[in-house]
Amino acid sequence: MSKMNHNDLHRQFLATVASDATQPAIGVTSTDPRRTIQAIQSGVVAKAAVNELNRALSFANAVGQNFAAVLPSLSEQARIEVVSALACASSSKDRRTIMEHPLCPADVEAIVAAYDAAKAEEAETRKAERAAEREEKERAKFEELRRKFEGGTGGETKAMAAE
Repeated sequence: MSKMNHNDLHRQFLATVASDATQPAIGVTSTDPRRTIQAIQSGVVAKAAVNELNRALSFANAVGQNFAAVLPSLSEQARIEVVSALACASSSKDRRTIMEHPLCPADVEAIVAAYDAAKAEEAETRKAERAAEREEKERAKFEELRRKFEGGTGGETKAMAAE
């Protein structure tokens, strides 16, 4: 298991805070905007964010240090689920490290391959949808230009025919 990067944890924390828009910011006890601004300016929110980030780093370190000791004590099914979840969420380098570990069950490789196939299929589907949307926009633009061109040309020929 790779150690979480400080920047990754910071990004994750900020994303969590941003996604939880219904809750007031960490360290802000009031919903009054003036008090919120005062808290931000005084550094209360920044201090709370740093404390939360430090707590997340400590948690990641504690889990990382104790995970290898706990893994052999898990049941086979739990080990497969945990290791496959970790492998699927990891970068390719970390995934290779996880998959090569002696405690990694053989079933994990099939689960990760299925996960990769599903992700690739989703990506292809999104790519096809974007291509179809782009083609539809191009077709609409072409039709609009064609109508303008035919409308302009048709008007001139009608005017010539009237004379």
